[in-house]
Amino acid sequence: MMRINNELFRLIRVSKRLTQREFAKIIGISHGMVSHIETNLKPVSLRVSNKVINAFNLTDDQIKKYKELLKN
Repeated sequence: MMRINNELFRLIRVSKRLTQREFAKIIGISHGMVSHIETNLKPVSLRVSNKVINAFNLTDDQIKKYKELLKN
């Protein structure tokens, strides 16, 4: 299973058209943690990465596509 980084974390949230609060509730972390991750104050832990992947049923191929979007 692939891991997501801070940039991917934000891209996934924005692509789902969710606020930080909505995203936090769905993945089961605090709004403050979402904010800290998106502003690079905290890294995306393996636990949080897995929460995002599981909450949105993301496959490795989908994560790769998000990564490609970041390159452009």
